[in-house]
Formats: sequence, structure tokens, C-alpha cells
Amino acid sequence: MKIKEVSFGVYNNQDIKEYTLDNGHNLSLNILTLGAIIKGVNFNGKNRVLGFDNVEDYVKSRFYFGALIGRVSGRISKSEFKIDEKSYKLDQNEGSTCLHGGKEGFSFKVWEIHDSNVSEESVSITLKHISLDLDNGFPGEFTVFVKYTVYRNNSFEIEYGGVTSKDTPVTLTNHSYFNLNNDLSEDILDHHLRIDADKYIKLDQNNIPIEISSVQGSPFDFRMGKTIKKDMDLNHDELKSTKGYDHPFILNNQDTNQVEVFCKDSGVKLNLFTTEPVIIVYCSNNLSKGYTLTEGKETFKYQGFCLETQWYPDALNQDFLPDNILKSGEEYYSKTRFEFS
Repeated sequence: MKIKEVSFGVYNNQDIKEYTLDNGHNLSLNILTLGAIIKGVNFNGKNRVLGFDNVEDYVKSRFYFGALIGRVSGRISKSEFKIDEKSYKLDQNEGSTCLHGGKEGFSFKVWEIHDSNVSEESVSITLKHISLDLDNGFPGEFTVFVKYTVYRNNSFEIEYGGVTSKDTPVTLTNHSYFNLNNDLSEDILDHHLRIDADKYIKLDQNNIPIEISSVQGSPFDFRMGKTIKKDMDLNHDELKSTKGYDHPFILNNQDTNQVEVFCKDSGVKLNLFTTEPVIIVYCSNNLSKGYTLTEGKETFKYQGFCLETQWYPDALNQDFLPDNILKSGEEYYSKTRFEFS
């Protein structure tokens, strides 16, 4: 178990550091202080996520590779919401919506190292950021922490925590693009995906929730497991506008292995467990060419899959969904665990 620190670059005149958390037994994570980004997930000698070798591509591409998303992940319709009848107008960075916390959300902040720990069974690092009142339009000064822990058994956890000075919406997630192939120039459409979810949330043309629906008889039924491409008919009404899967699944419970992804070619399996009620499965439908990854491979559509564990999307603006307001004086907490085998 060990932690290694190197310089990664400069952003807004601030030094960006890269930390490697190594369990000495087939799994290591590379964490950046820019956006609390997971730059690399190395398992069995291969990197299993998409990442860049420089600060500029992370900022310019807006792919959110490996980034921590906040203050609210996903889309907020019309870039506004109300708390106690008071309206808040947010940064519009995707048409009329606020996406992933706004143009300068948590993914583009420089985080500070708050703590680190090395033991016989795990190695961890905790990063901290203070989001000021009305940052991108959100009320309250929000002090947020994220802890990355790599365990000896080839699993890692992401724990999120925070407190706010005013009532504010909070939904944090990680936006890593996984690819379990041994070669990142191969797409993820043959990956076998199982999701323990009986229901999903239907979206309108702007990816805004409209209703909760059963997965039964739809392309969104992954309960028994299937390849990602099996029912991904891009002529289907609900897949046409998104160009593939980019939808919220409502997880059945927190006591089981909620998501499982398996790559037959590499033999690598990824299991996911989370305290969150929803997972957004996004298959890099809009990933464009023109960028070079850490392994020298060029980016392309369907190159990675994201497992964004989070609260119900656009919750404050949808009467059929429970809201995500963090009260002043309360503590935010969320945890997601990834197990490799």
C-alpha cells in the first residue's frame, strides 16, 4: 500500500498534482487535484478508464472524464429552481439547462488535499473544496469532501460528504468512462451489463425527466443482463435523441450487487454498490474524435460507459420526484464502491 505524488500541470495559475493510490496487488487509482478527477484505474496491468495526459484536454473537451460532478450532477431544467418560494437562476451551459453544476462546476475547480492514510488493508486520500454562496447560482457556502479509498481486495470506494450554510440542492457523482477491454481502441458495446432496476425514468427531447416507467418489455430491461448493444435500437423513440443509453435507472435496493459489467474478451468484471437511489448509464454517445488518451488512442463514440450514481435528476423541478435539498446544519453523505475481479 502506498501513495505517490507528482506534478501534473498548471490551471488558473495553480499547480495541479497527481496522486497514485496503489494497493500493491493489481489495483491502483490516479487522482488529480483538478476536478478531483480519476485519471486512471489500473487493474491487472491495464488502465480501465478514459483519461488525458494534460490539463488542457480535460478543460477544453468538456467530456468530464473521471471528474467529480457538482454541486448538482445531471441537468436542471430551465437552469432554475425554487427553495421556500425563492427563485435561484443558475449558469446555463447546455442550451436552456444547467448541466453538471454549470460551466465552472466542481469538475473545473482546483481541490486541496485534506487528508491521506496508508494501512495494511487500504490506502486513501481525501480532497476538499469550498463552494462559495451563489457559486454558479447555487445558494449557501458548501464545504465538500471526497475520499478515495483503494483496498487490498481490488476494490475502491468513493465517499462524498459536505455541509452548507444555507439550504441548497446537492447531488454529487463521479463521471469516469470505463472500458474493460485490454485495448481502449475497442468499443464497449459487447460488454455484458446487468442492472438491478425494475424502473427507469423517461426523458424528453432535452433529456429532462417526464415520468417513471417499468423496464419490462423495453430496451431498458437489464435485470437479467445482456450486452449493451443488444436492444440499443437507435430508431427507438427513447434512444434516438440520446443516440444510445443516457438514462436514469431507479435501483431496487442497497443490499445487493446493484450493477455488474463483464467483458468477455478480457475476462474483467466490475461490480458496483451504492447508497444512491439512481444510476445514470451513459455510453459515451456524444464522445467525439480529435483527442488523444493517455495510452495514445484516439477518442471515439461508444468508447466508454459511465455509471453515475446519484439522486433523482432535476428533482426540484419535477413534482413526481423527491427533492434533493440539503438543509443548513445537516450533513451530506454518499458512497459508491467498485469491485474488480
